[in-house]
Amino acid sequence: MIYDFVFVVLVYRNTDDLKDFFANLDIPNSKTIVVNSFYDELSENKFHNIASINEADFFSVPNKGYGAGNNVGCEYALKNYSFKYLVITNADIEIFKLKISDLKQLKDYVIAPNIITNSGKHQNPSEPFTPGRLIHTLMKNCYKGDHNKLIWVFYAWCRAKRIIYNTISVFARPKYIYSAHGSFLIIPHDILTKLHPIYNEKMFLMNEEGHLAKKCQHLGIKTVYLSQITILHKEDGSMSLEYSSEFKILKQSFLEFYDNWYN
Repeated sequence: MIYDFVFVVLVYRNTDDLKDFFANLDIPNSKTIVVNSFYDELSENKFHNIASINEADFFSVPNKGYGAGNNVGCEYALKNYSFKYLVITNADIEIFKLKISDLKQLKDYVIAPNIITNSGKHQNPSEPFTPGRLIHTLMKNCYKGDHNKLIWVFYAWCRAKRIIYNTISVFARPKYIYSAHGSFLIIPHDILTKLHPIYNEKMFLMNEEGHLAKKCQHLGIKTVYLSQITILHKEDGSMSLEYSSEFKILKQSFLEFYDNWYN
């Protein structure tokens, strides 16, 4: 059997999100793989039960972060199933529109859907234009100097670039972008085999989109923004970060990204 979609859902602690994910999942000819970044026995048993009720595959892995967990899920999918598209997705999403017919001409691209948050923010494209080495070097210096306020200027500028991109690309078909948001990502089977393992497992959390974008660029694989696919991202995930903690995680992740691609 060849599935249209195989979903890889990485979970951690929050079992309610996975319940809601399955309650709203109505995609024919699809299979779901639940990967649990282990927190404790209680949450693992709940996740296992939810997956079983919904006829999904389930297994636990040590909590080594977003990249490591999703890499394991992708490897499992490639070894155990035949499919057209693999979807890496958060549990705290709801699929408003996802049709296989919208993807038939996009077998050679990574596909970024229209992801909307509860507050109405559009999360794709994550980064519309290719950032140069100079920008990344400036960011590295900000992180190394612990300039935690200055670094947010770069992220604010990225939001501004998203507005510019949406304005100038209204009639563009297809809409090429540099990087896609990681909460819901669609990858054709043959592209996945070229990219796997997708993520740098030394990056525990954050900046994974940048790593994947660089890897796609290195391999000559383009990313396409497809507004017909519409996703709600609730952003109520299992991890709550204070400002200082978020900066610390961003710093570690970005410095690993920089060393990987520039050093």
